[in-house]
Amino acid sequence: MTKIGVLGAGTWGMALARMLCVSGHEVTVWSAIEREIDEFSTTRRHPNLPGMIIPEQLQFTKDMQQVCQDKEILLFAVPSPFVRATARKAAPYIKDGQIIVDVAKGIEADTLYTMSQIIADEIKDPTVKIVALSGPTHAEEVALDVPTACLSACEDKRLAEFVQDAFMADNFRIYTSPDIVGAELG
Repeated sequence: MTKIGVLGAGTWGMALARMLCVSGHEVTVWSAIEREIDEFSTTRRHPNLPGMIIPEQLQFTKDMQQVCQDKEILLFAVPSPFVRATARKAAPYIKDGQIIVDVAKGIEADTLYTMSQIIADEIKDPTVKIVALSGPTHAEEVALDVPTACLSACEDKRLAEFVQDAFMADNFRIYTSPDIVGAELG
């Protein structure tokens, strides 16, 4: 069992959080939109993932420190325009050597940074390890356990394999690659 904090409660963040929780991990989800946390905690449903039921074991928080504290993996699942602000808000609570998995794609217009580069720029801790998780996946399918595949990309093969092991599920196959830039842009 891995302790995982999920930053972002959109469809992708919640589909992955549910999948990770069902796979036996201890998962806590944070959202910048506090009413989402109240709604998900009460209804155990996501309005944009109508067939998905949120497991009772999945925890929610409105507290950035709580979602970051004592987690083996932090999953950044916010839309790309909000990655910088979220990383800045999380930075004070991120421990040395923290593993961060980013699932947002894109390039920041002003800097031309990828999402992992933005996270590194805001965290400013060279010991933090960032992995890109990307693939031809859809939140709506992952939420319903439709088989799919993804790529765990990091120059550090052992780290890519650690994330592969943590995210692998019966219906969620993970491959590894050293090409983090390619994964983020592809």
